[in-house]
Amino acid sequence: MRDVTQDADREAAYECFDCGNVVDGTNPGRCPECGSAMRNRGTPIE
Repeated sequence: MRDVTQDADREAAYECFDCGNVVDGTNPGRCPECGSAMRNRGTPIE
């Protein structure tokens, strides 16, 4: 298995932890709908 270098400026789909809003693009940091944290949907949650 290879380690993948994380690039916050790469475009991807990001999903809000609270409301489930999905945003395509670069890392938005906070959800534009509710202000909660966003996660990159391409990164598994362990």
